[in-house]
Amino acid sequence: MRLRRGGFTLIELLVVIAIIAVLIALLLPAVQSAREAARRAQCINNLKQIALAMHNYHDVVGTFPPGSIADNGWGGTWWNWPAFMLPQIEQVSIYNAINFSRSNIARSGTANTPAPNDPNSTVWLTSINSFLCPSDPAVANGVMPNMSWVCTEQYGQMVTGAVTCYVANWGDMKTGNLTFDFYSSESPPGTGPNWGCGGLFSGMFGDCSNGKSIGIRDATDGTSNTLLAGECSPNMNGSLMWVNGDGTYASTVVPLNWKSDLKDGVVDPTDKSTCNLGQLNNFTQALHCWRNQTVNYAFKSYHPGGANFAFSDGSVKFLKQSISPRTYNALGTRAKGEIVSSDAF
Repeated sequence: MRLRRGGFTLIELLVVIAIIAVLIALLLPAVQSAREAARRAQCINNLKQIALAMHNYHDVVGTFPPGSIADNGWGGTWWNWPAFMLPQIEQVSIYNAINFSRSNIARSGTANTPAPNDPNSTVWLTSINSFLCPSDPAVANGVMPNMSWVCTEQYGQMVTGAVTCYVANWGDMKTGNLTFDFYSSESPPGTGPNWGCGGLFSGMFGDCSNGKSIGIRDATDGTSNTLLAGECSPNMNGSLMWVNGDGTYASTVVPLNWKSDLKDGVVDPTDKSTCNLGQLNNFTQALHCWRNQTVNYAFKSYHPGGANFAFSDGSVKFLKQSISPRTYNALGTRAKGEIVSSDAF
């Protein structure tokens, strides 16, 4: 008598496969969420290291690092706060390789391209892990092409260089667009932006501030209520190399996580303008282009719902992008006397 073998029917097999597929579908979001939580934790750690480095610098010098070495006429070497605090993040070898007497990125005298013998090229091509957020899709190896920069000789030329995902707090610096500038306390309505030149900035760091430095004593609003640094993305800011003294800042007047990720040649669907270097200071159009300084000098991240920030007391917090504009701008200023409740952010 032949024995009957046990086995699955086709229907049973299909049911099992369907159940496994459903379980995998349920698990995938949890896995992605766990991965993002790990990436966000690493980003928080990076900002914590930056904040501690700034405070260690403050302990030695008496102030936080200067924003940049450049004057109101855009002359200077344009070395900036990340360069000055390199020893405090255990990057002494890179710091020692910098020739601070020369421009951050030099160009030859005959072409608008970096000089092949630029003594600082080793520096601006060196990626620093502490400056890279793992959630940012644009920084796989920390070096990106087509980044614009500022130097003594030329403005707005393209270069391949090492990027950063972290920028310093400019304050509620005006952009030139009245929609954004409505919440700025920088100057009376109708007055244009000054970009922090001449030391006229309300945050902790300023563009073309020619070495002006701010200390803890200057943050009379309270260090726990004043932003020190936060996230941005070289995927949404076409000048965000870590050596760029004109690119490593952000204003709180632009809403948190405002998207400006349209690259050169792409048409901004909101106004049909084409993104390119010519949109650098277009105050009313191309407001989603990564070249436009009106919007790319802002805090942005790829973390869902907000971004990480280091405060001037050294703490790191996650701010939701739904934060009140008035609260957000109050956190950006260091000495405007705003009262911000701890439960407001």
